[in-house]
Amino acid sequence: MTDKQVFDIILTLAEREDNIRAFLMEGSRANPLATQDKWRDFDIVYVTRANAPYIDGEWLKREFLPQFGEVAVKQIPDNGDPNLVYTWLIQFASGVRVDLTFNSLEFLSRPDVKLERATVVLLDKDAHFADIPAPSERDYLPKRPTTQEFADCCNEFWWVSPYVSKALARGQLLLALELLNEVVRPEYTQMLVWFGGAKTDFAVNFGKHGWNIGQFVPQYLYEPLINSYPHAEHVEISTALNELISSFPALAAQTADMLGFHYDASEGERTTKFIREYFRSAQNAGE
Repeated sequence: MTDKQVFDIILTLAEREDNIRAFLMEGSRANPLATQDKWRDFDIVYVTRANAPYIDGEWLKREFLPQFGEVAVKQIPDNGDPNLVYTWLIQFASGVRVDLTFNSLEFLSRPDVKLERATVVLLDKDAHFADIPAPSERDYLPKRPTTQEFADCCNEFWWVSPYVSKALARGQLLLALELLNEVVRPEYTQMLVWFGGAKTDFAVNFGKHGWNIGQFVPQYLYEPLINSYPHAEHVEISTALNELISSFPALAAQTADMLGFHYDASEGERTTKFIREYFRSAQNAGE
């Protein structure tokens, strides 16, 4: 099924359904700078007078799903009151992925609700969205951290790093991996994104989880991140942790310098010394 066929189906359904007053597209297909490939989702918003006709799913099963063939898997996330926001995330066996959200006019009229900046209006029966600005990446750009956010990132990185070593000392490889994966590496990645943001005046989208940050930062700061994805094996996890704690001080110090912040190097020095001395026997045992 071509992109045009998908759009034509979604548009036709919106035009035919009187309760649907607008059809908006968000996400990568609305973002002119996003990667253009066949794996992009269709992030669709139907703006309704009321969501009630769709909450039981019968309209979707009767009118929407049959148009695209077999469903591989779907999910209905809890967005709160379905009368305000109701979403179906649908992966079809054909490869078409549609994230379909019903937003009521009541919900969108609230002053605290803003459309994504990467939004394109494809149908607007009542001209509710006549003044919507041209789509942009503004919502996806990294935000300049506050001094507290910077300090918290550094502190969390150093606070959890010894827990990785402790888990290794106890032979708890899965726990060590989870701490590395869920806390230590993400804090390193966050600092790397701030580094890239400072270099580009926070005007570049580095992608979800900073997937393309490598284009904008020095390799000697990026490679430790890539090398920090080990197997569930003692030496590999220990080596990955050492790569990150060895590189973080230079990364944080340079980021702080560009942002006009102060990096407390002593915190990292004390923590690194503690890890390498206190857990030395456990590290050697894994070799």
